Amino acid sequence: MNTGPDLNFDRIAHLAKLVFNTKGVLISVVDGEEEWYKSEWGIGKTVSCARETSFSGHAILQRGDEPMIVLDSRLDWRFAKSPLVLGPPGIRFYAGAPLRTHDGFNIGCLALIDDAPREDFTPRQRHTLKEFAAIAMREMELWRDKIQLRIRGRIQNSMEQFSRECLEIDSEVAGHAKSEHRKEGDQQQDANHELPHKDDKTGDPPDLMGPASSMDTVYDRAAKLVQRTLDVEGVVVMDVSHCDVRESMSAESTVSIVLHHGDPDVPTSTRTLSVEEYGGLNEFFSRYPEGKISEGILPPTFRLFLQHAHIQYALIVPIYNIDKRPFALLCAWNASDQTKRFLEGHELSYLRAIGVIILSAVLKRRMILADKAKSLFISNISHELRTPLHGILAAAELLGDSPLNHSQLSFLQTVQACGTSLVETVNHVLDFTKLSGNSKAGGVENVIVPTKVDLMQLIEEAVDGCWIGHRARTAIMGDTGIGSVYSPPQELPSTKELVETVVEIGWRKGGWSLKCEKGGIRRVLMNVFGNSLKFTTNGYVHVILRELPRSIDEGANETKVELLVIDTGKGISENFRKNQLFHPFSQENPLQTGTGLGLAIVNSIVKSESVNGKVEVSSEEGFGTEIKVTFTGQITDDDAPAPEMEPFKFDDPMHPVTISLVGFDDDHRGIQLLRQVVQMYLVSWWGFEVRPAEQDYGEIVILNEDVEPVKKATAERNTSRPFIILSTLRGNPGVMAIASEHERIGGFCRVIYKPGGPSQLHALLKLSLHTIKIGRSGGTTPHGESVAAAEAATAMAHVPRRNSEERSNNPWATTVRPMMSPRSSTAHPLSSLSWQTLSSTAEREESEAVDDEMVPTINIGTDGHGMLLRSSVGTISSDERRFRVLVVEDNSILRNLLVKWLTNRGYDYRDAVDGRNGVNIFEEDGPFDVVLLDMSMPILDGIGATAEIRRMEARWLVDQPHGTPTRILALTGMSSLEDKRRAFEAGVDGYLIKPVAFKTLDEMFSKLGVS
Repeated sequence: MNTGPDLNFDRIAHLAKLVFNTKGVLISVVDGEEEWYKSEWGIGKTVSCARETSFSGHAILQRGDEPMIVLDSRLDWRFAKSPLVLGPPGIRFYAGAPLRTHDGFNIGCLALIDDAPREDFTPRQRHTLKEFAAIAMREMELWRDKIQLRIRGRIQNSMEQFSRECLEIDSEVAGHAKSEHRKEGDQQQDANHELPHKDDKTGDPPDLMGPASSMDTVYDRAAKLVQRTLDVEGVVVMDVSHCDVRESMSAESTVSIVLHHGDPDVPTSTRTLSVEEYGGLNEFFSRYPEGKISEGILPPTFRLFLQHAHIQYALIVPIYNIDKRPFALLCAWNASDQTKRFLEGHELSYLRAIGVIILSAVLKRRMILADKAKSLFISNISHELRTPLHGILAAAELLGDSPLNHSQLSFLQTVQACGTSLVETVNHVLDFTKLSGNSKAGGVENVIVPTKVDLMQLIEEAVDGCWIGHRARTAIMGDTGIGSVYSPPQELPSTKELVETVVEIGWRKGGWSLKCEKGGIRRVLMNVFGNSLKFTTNGYVHVILRELPRSIDEGANETKVELLVIDTGKGISENFRKNQLFHPFSQENPLQTGTGLGLAIVNSIVKSESVNGKVEVSSEEGFGTEIKVTFTGQITDDDAPAPEMEPFKFDDPMHPVTISLVGFDDDHRGIQLLRQVVQMYLVSWWGFEVRPAEQDYGEIVILNEDVEPVKKATAERNTSRPFIILSTLRGNPGVMAIASEHERIGGFCRVIYKPGGPSQLHALLKLSLHTIKIGRSGGTTPHGESVAAAEAATAMAHVPRRNSEERSNNPWATTVRPMMSPRSSTAHPLSSLSWQTLSSTAEREESEAVDDEMVPTINIGTDGHGMLLRSSVGTISSDERRFRVLVVEDNSILRNLLVKWLTNRGYDYRDAVDGRNGVNIFEEDGPFDVVLLDMSMPILDGIGATAEIRRMEARWLVDQPHGTPTRILALTGMSSLEDKRRAFEAGVDGYLIKPVAFKTLDEMFSKLGVS
């Protein structure tokens, strides 16, 4: 109201004076007490006058926009005694047109005044006066719009500035946390290498103090920015996040709020709420969820918080969390000072927008904290899972170097196959829980990269491992608890229904060695196949792997692969299949065991970019389900037929070896399907001739769960034909005794444990042909040296030997070793036993782990995804001496396994139980050629131990400048990128993730020249 003169209003007034030829013209606005002149012409320097004595105070009361005309003020009783009439400026004539807003409010007048009365004021003059008033009103509206645009521009700039400041705060917090993280090793040493006592309160960890202090900074900056932008007298941001205003507060409870002020001279304060204040705050949130504009009267709840006299206008806006609970209040106010303007609705919108930015900052900070907690959890759970797996597989590998009979070897194979499968499962789960939004981490799609894999081997391993687990679970659930004494004899026929598992591998010219996402395909098959076993009580579960015909859109090095699992189980209802099949935690029968995550995981893996496939499900209740997974595999450079798919070479190609199938005559549809698939392998793949069992047996006999022909041949001492038994009775003493007894008299009888696959059958057929060949050549026994050599060559393809040759081209060959005792010769279908060749999967390293912030590294491993080793590391000069190794590992089992391996290799070694012990041994008995160092240990961790060893070396190299630095290899279960970065920055030369095969250590030592 009380603003300076405006040139545009002066021009309008001057023009009106010339048109109407009057002594003076006024343009004024009227409030409750005063008339303020925005422009005056012909009166003198007058700023305002009292409304009660003004003419315009009466003019604005006109209805509509019609002007008020006073031809002679001395004849009008309203103005006859007015000081404006009796004194200067001596107004006798007055004509005032109200300034009317677009919404119908008269706020002022454009008035003509003269010191002489007039006899008339024509309608034309009235119309012209109204037009001048409209021009003046339009100028006021333009003036108002310009002010509002300026305010809104300032508001927009302030919002951009506040958003930018919030990002800067995040960067400062992240940088601070990172620097504190990198100083952690040094801080441990400065603290005498001891863990802090739980009652030590001398300081707070930076990562715990950071979020709270950063939120205080956000609130403080928001308060100051709002006060500066809105040009108000005061702003307060109340942090109410620590009190739940939705609940009542008992008398003995205390709830506090934090007040952040816009005035830089007023410090942040904390106020404890009484029960009444708490209730008032609760009531305000309930009544005004959108905020409130207070004019003249402040809500009683906030009078204690806004302790300022005579607050005239106040804006109060609540800020809500995503769970609809308030966590802050924004308050802006002006006192009754006339120089301060009114607060309007767009300021309320601005405060809401600032609240949204604050909410975004809060949510982002919570997300950062959650990500940090998630990373910590992944790192810890990775270490806790990998460490015992490392012990299991390392012990199994050392056990594989000892003499074992067939039964023991079979059990060892089971341990290693299941352990390897568990390692890959752990790796796959951890890979999918990486921070997908972290570009430096590469995201899920960059973590999981295609690797070369034999899909036939993968299918057999996954099916076999899943089948064993299912049998173990059903055996536990099927235990009646009565005891074997009261159980019916095993010889009696059982009424249990039969579920036959059949693995059918389609023939492929180039073999099944392709590049694809190995862990993902394994998980998909295990989930789908496991579901089929779970819901099938009679019939069969049919697993099919086949190549689809090439399409136009396929690349030259790509091929479409189809994986089907068909069962005769209970089926899926149409409604559940369409609406809930792939939803997490959904089960058609909620009482069924399980989490309901299996198919959701399958769907997410198959549709990920690393697999790039699709899932199709067809099912009919009561008849069964078919799940079809289609994905793309990359053809490798060495795409060559696998030995298992090539026909056997017979002495007489015109008369191939004959095979009889016994025990396949049952009408059960599972048994008939098994017969069809086995016959396909024998005839279509390998070129055998199948002779009906009703005639004389062929030269080789394959038995399905039927051992009577073997018992009969043993009784007749007939060793003329080899027997191969397909059995579900793993380790059954009766079957093992029958097979062992037949071999004791010089025959050939081996067992393939179902589900099996073509590779196991191929291996035993190869041995059978060798046995027949020796028999025809007049050998005395099929267990002569040549047969033993053939068996050993076949078995060595799977038995993990540290000093053995690499796997043969037949990765599926059944593990069969020479006869070592009069016990059963068993062939186990779990052929994923060369843990050495699978170590790369167990260690699964991301190539993105080596970014430009880390030292250059190279991969150690058989498939290019092994351990990380500094590319700049050199070899160690031996000088004809024994290499010295220091093992620092707090886990006694793993430490003893490493010591055993070092002893077998002939290295000198020392071992330490923690980082501090390791540093002391290094100082007393160093230097060492290699240090195998765990990263997670008590007293002093691997980072701190590495830093101390490097400092110790730096002192020694001053006296011996030509000395060779120790090679420090981190041996840990932590696989995050931050752990690797910290390790390399501390000074390690290699990073090995548990479980680590001894062959991988051999490769690493060989790379370092320690061999």
